[in-house]
Amino acid sequence: MPVEKIAIMTAWNSDSGVFFHAYPLVRAWLDMGYDVKVLSFIKEDFHGHVMFGPDEPFVIRCFGTPGKTNFLDPRPLLTLDYDVLVLEDLKQLPMTKLALLWPQLRRKAKAIVHVLHENNILGRVPPQPPEFYAFDWDAVVYFDKRQEWFAKAIYGERARYIPWPCLPRRTGDKEAARRALSLPLDRLVVLCYARGGYQPYLPRLPDEALKDVLFLVLTGREFDWPDYPQVEVRLTGPLRNEEIDQYAIASDAIILHKAATPAVPLALVSTAFYQLVGTMRPILAPRIGEAFEPHGPEVLKYADRCELRELLLDALSGGPRSREALRAAERLLEERSPEKVASSFIDLFEELVA
Repeated sequence: MPVEKIAIMTAWNSDSGVFFHAYPLVRAWLDMGYDVKVLSFIKEDFHGHVMFGPDEPFVIRCFGTPGKTNFLDPRPLLTLDYDVLVLEDLKQLPMTKLALLWPQLRRKAKAIVHVLHENNILGRVPPQPPEFYAFDWDAVVYFDKRQEWFAKAIYGERARYIPWPCLPRRTGDKEAARRALSLPLDRLVVLCYARGGYQPYLPRLPDEALKDVLFLVLTGREFDWPDYPQVEVRLTGPLRNEEIDQYAIASDAIILHKAATPAVPLALVSTAFYQLVGTMRPILAPRIGEAFEPHGPEVLKYADRCELRELLLDALSGGPRSREALRAAERLLEERSPEKVASSFIDLFEELVA
């Protein structure tokens, strides 16, 4: 096959949304038999808030962010053997240092691809400096249809749409997960995911119809929580994907509250949704806000606490709306499986090097 070896510059083992895009792709490429090397941020200067590990053997940490150290060790880029070089989220990479290496990288790689994480180009001041647009890519991949207008305006036919991958469907033992997490076995549990940019948002309590429900707020930051009934707040350090999965599998429904409402349209993505949808729990999210705008029936959307209550009652009883949401989630998992999305990238790579 013309493409056998892939190098990718990306966030890795951190709470960056870029990592949650790259992770299923890298794992799928490895499973498909490709030789993959991940070049990522140094631990002293990385994109995200927290880093977790240990790193896998294929990870090399060799650069920092442009806003802090602007560090780049060029040796991996110059000495590794790869057919295709992929760069995720250029604005977080040391662009000025990469520009100095660009002639050598162009000669070395059969193809160089940028995965575009920009959510807009509007604003009084350009969101990125001119050097961001100066690189000569073989292709620029965008993953959200809301990026299409500016991706194609800037890059023309080199702009290619490949959707964001979901993590695959996972199964687990709810009772075992609850025992491991010291959660009650005899109550319904709603996971309120409040890590990163997600906020706690609950129905009005007490409520007779929800009296047997425990609302578990999972967070990584300190905040003042009022004396609210039926709520347990879990403050934890960095969690690996498997640990977050355990909380999801232990729950009966998941609330992802991220109601960003910027003045102009932005192509914001809920990385937590793509991470958690494969646990096959009903996911509830706000109707207003950019992060869930692209999603249809696979998400139960609420406008306020009253609608959140009604959707929770449906989800916790296996009602018709939640059953349809889970059927839609299964279709999405099939359409955006890591294997399918990773194969779309491989098809693009082979087209570029042919």
